[in-house]
Amino acid sequence: MVKHGATKKRRSGRAGRTKLKNRNHQFYKPPNILDKTVRAMWNPRKSPAQNMSDMGLQSGVNSSIDKRAECAKEQWKAPEAKPDGSKAIELFDIPQTNSVNGITKLAGKTYAQTLLPVSIEDQKYIRKCLAKHGDDYKRMMRDIKTNDMQHTQSKLKNMAEKFYQLTKDQVKVDVPEKVMHLMVNYEEEEDDSSSE
Repeated sequence: MVKHGATKKRRSGRAGRTKLKNRNHQFYKPPNILDKTVRAMWNPRKSPAQNMSDMGLQSGVNSSIDKRAECAKEQWKAPEAKPDGSKAIELFDIPQTNSVNGITKLAGKTYAQTLLPVSIEDQKYIRKCLAKHGDDYKRMMRDIKTNDMQHTQSKLKNMAEKFYQLTKDQVKVDVPEKVMHLMVNYEEEEDDSSSE
C-alpha cells in the first residue's frame, strides 16, 4: 500500500493544528464608539435599538415604509421623557427637505439627476407600461411584450412612483390618460396655470 508522503506531511507540522479563536470577548465584540457623550450613555447589555431610543434617536427610520422596521420600532418603544427633556442628545442638525404626500424627496446625487430624476429612456419605458395597464403593476410585470426588460413588480412600482413625482418641465413623454390623475406635481402646475 502506498502512503503518498504521509511521513512528510506529518513532519511538516500541518496535522492537528487549528487556529484558536480570540476569546477576549465572551459573546460579541463591543462597538467602538468614538463620541464621548454617546459612549457615556451606551449600555452594552441593551440592543442598539434600545440604546438609540434611550438617547432620543429613532432607530427604525423607515418604519413608515417598511413593515419589519415598524414591528421592531413597536417592540422597543422609547421611554417616557423627563419634563426638562434631558434624555435626548442633539448630535447634529437634520437638513430640511421638502415632502410631498408624506414622502421625503431628497436632491439628486448629481446635477443631471437633480434636473431630470427619471431618464428619458425610463420615461418612455414606464409610459408604455402605464398606457397599457394603468397602475396594475402585477399585470404589468407579467406582460413580457411591454415589459421586455422583465422588471419586477416592485421595480416597476418604484419607476412609476418616480414618474408620478415629475414636474411638467421634467416630463419628456406624453402622460397616459389612465394615470393622469396620479401625476402629483403635474396637476398642481395645471391648476396654477388655469387659475391665472
